[in-house]
Amino acid sequence: MRICIKIGTALISRGNRLNHRWLKDKVREIASLHKRGHEIVIVSSGAVAAGMEIAGLTDRPTQTLKLQLMSGMGQIRLMKNYKDYFKSEGIHVAQILLTHHNFASKNEQSTIRAIMEAYFQERVIPIVNENDMINKEEVEFKPVFTDNDILAALVAARVKADLLLILTDVDGLYQGNPKQDSRAKLVEEVGVIDRWIEEMAAEETNPLGLGGMASKVQAAKMASSEGIDTIVANGRYPLDDILGEKVPRTLFRTVSASSYPSS
Repeated sequence: MRICIKIGTALISRGNRLNHRWLKDKVREIASLHKRGHEIVIVSSGAVAAGMEIAGLTDRPTQTLKLQLMSGMGQIRLMKNYKDYFKSEGIHVAQILLTHHNFASKNEQSTIRAIMEAYFQERVIPIVNENDMINKEEVEFKPVFTDNDILAALVAARVKADLLLILTDVDGLYQGNPKQDSRAKLVEEVGVIDRWIEEMAAEETNPLGLGGMASKVQAAKMASSEGIDTIVANGRYPLDDILGEKVPRTLFRTVSASSYPSS
């Protein structure tokens, strides 16, 4: 199975620092999937948080240039952590930085897919992030990829993934805001993403991130149009339990969808 795993800011950061313990544990779980023959591509947030860690900042900067500087500094540390953690599992990784401009032409889209396919053949895990240093829209008032949710859907489509797995800090799509209403019910499965589903998605965002549940639903809608199922789940659960339907999650199911065993 080919899986595109999106890791959001709410998970990979803790305050103004990277959540190293969580990342190391999740890398071990991803490595296990990889060793069982699954093809994995990761779309990861966290560069700005890593830059803040380096600079010793406690609050996310509001100035565009400062955010770009934090992203550039942090991307190095973020990738070093990925490289070191996967190396301990005997797996090589590659960094791929993209902007929305890279998806503007069929030629560039074909190039992205060719590079990804080559990495899959080499059993290397590509790690994708938004190129904040170039794409000002991502860090300004008009976010393009909204904490990489939309980027993950675009990447999943280009590599013809079987599944888009969006990891966040809630169990999935709720009928209300679970952080404010303990009685809000989880929507376990969605067949058609209509206006009712879109309006259900909360707009609340993590202080270090750009995307809420609304952008995840939009990403699922984009993936569904390409025949790709999407699971939105709490990244604090083990991946095997998420894929094995052992924990709460929301599955956006396409017509051709099947179950996702953890093996």
